[in-house]
Amino acid sequence: MEENRNRNEKQAPQKADQSAENRPGMHQKKAALINDLSGLGRCSLSVQLPVLSVMQIECLLLPTCVLSNHTGYPSFYLRDLTEDLDLMMEEWKKQKVEVDAIVTGFLSSEKQIHHVLHFLDLFQKPDTLVVVDPVMGDHGKAYPTITPALQKAMRTLTDRADVLLPNLTEACLLTDTEWKEHFLRTEIEAMAIQLTEMGARKVVISGMEEGQNICDCTLEKGSQVHWIESKKSAQMRSGTGDLFCAVLTGALLHEKSLEQAARMAGDFVRKSLEVTKKLHVPDEEGTAFEMVLCDLCWQCEAKGQEEGSF
Repeated sequence: MEENRNRNEKQAPQKADQSAENRPGMHQKKAALINDLSGLGRCSLSVQLPVLSVMQIECLLLPTCVLSNHTGYPSFYLRDLTEDLDLMMEEWKKQKVEVDAIVTGFLSSEKQIHHVLHFLDLFQKPDTLVVVDPVMGDHGKAYPTITPALQKAMRTLTDRADVLLPNLTEACLLTDTEWKEHFLRTEIEAMAIQLTEMGARKVVISGMEEGQNICDCTLEKGSQVHWIESKKSAQMRSGTGDLFCAVLTGALLHEKSLEQAARMAGDFVRKSLEVTKKLHVPDEEGTAFEMVLCDLCWQCEAKGQEEGSF
């Protein structure tokens, strides 16, 4: 035992030298998350925070409202924080906050979108990644909170997006495309192109069903459209869009391409849905992403070890 202890003591300094704080060029990236906080139901900030954290991204939270539970439950309590947003921003400005990414999610009114635009004016720099998830509807219908004024204001926010992440319903709302049950790929591609013409630099229209597959359409402005397909494993649930957005943002901050990031996000959502189905989680409780969260951690650790930056 004495011999083993001495061997371990000799190896300890070498292990310490390879710890994160001793690796050259280390920089932990920061993302500001502007979204609602729901106490029950696993969506919005409650899923984006842990996902980005295991991807080694520090999260700064700017909640747009606080809900007892998400709106998919029979009832809910909502505390709107619109009047607090500028006050919180001013405090962040005093603290000289700098971020590598700004991610927007659920916004309850056009007034909140104007606050977000002000946030971008305060904190966006030339190299800041701006990811906009235009949460406005699903399954061909706009959410009850989506007014014509909010829809118009969301188009203004689209113009500031480096990456825009609508589902098919939201792509239709943003482009004034009439909803129908079945779209040709060429029609979806035309919407993606139109969204880049509206200002978005990159677009991912996500979560479209084609037979037994789930498809995502990705486009970088001035480039070709790419399609990503995966086997449909279970029905989408509340919060899967937030999961997709978080993983994609983390992957882009780890310098993945748009197509690689979308594939990584889609794979994570699929794995989360598969384990959720096996656990028989009620629909309103969202996706049991915690069960596969370590997959993201391992991927980021492998990247960090390879590049020597984490």
